[in-house]
Amino acid sequence: MRLVIIGSAGLAIGGLPGAMVAMAAHGVIRLRIRLRPRSSMIRPVLIVLLVELRSGRSALGALQTVAAMFPGQHDLVVAARVATISGLTQAVLLMSGEMKGVLAQLARAQKSGAALGDTVRSMIEADIAAEKARRVARSRALPVRLIVPITLFLLPGLVLLLYAPSLLRLFDDLSGPLS
Repeated sequence: MRLVIIGSAGLAIGGLPGAMVAMAAHGVIRLRIRLRPRSSMIRPVLIVLLVELRSGRSALGALQTVAAMFPGQHDLVVAARVATISGLTQAVLLMSGEMKGVLAQLARAQKSGAALGDTVRSMIEADIAAEKARRVARSRALPVRLIVPITLFLLPGLVLLLYAPSLLRLFDDLSGPLS
């Protein structure tokens, strides 16, 4: 339905080429939205893990609770089962992606005797810093990305606004009054 409305608006504004351009632009925008990288579940997992560890639960108990709270994360469920049976180091070998790093740091902290809560807190802070760096980089690229819409939409109107009176006066002088 949205595509029909967009195509109709393009047809009303620019005729058949306008409708085609409007529908193509809509398709490109939808494709970019679909291909945009999804936000990871690492921060909520780390927050729940931190809460569980700070409440006095063991690393395995906290991992099992996190796996129960996020049932859509199949890797996390498998890692919690393997960690319960064989330990965190074996669970690290089976993992892939972001959770492999989390479990590797947890296993390393557990072996060294470091505080697991502090380890998880530092991982959360690193994730927040990385997200902030991504947002700053994206905001710095915004002026460059705004050049195209400004050029396409504002500049023609500005040119028309500035040159139309002088062009009308020129036509009036060359051909006489229009009425």
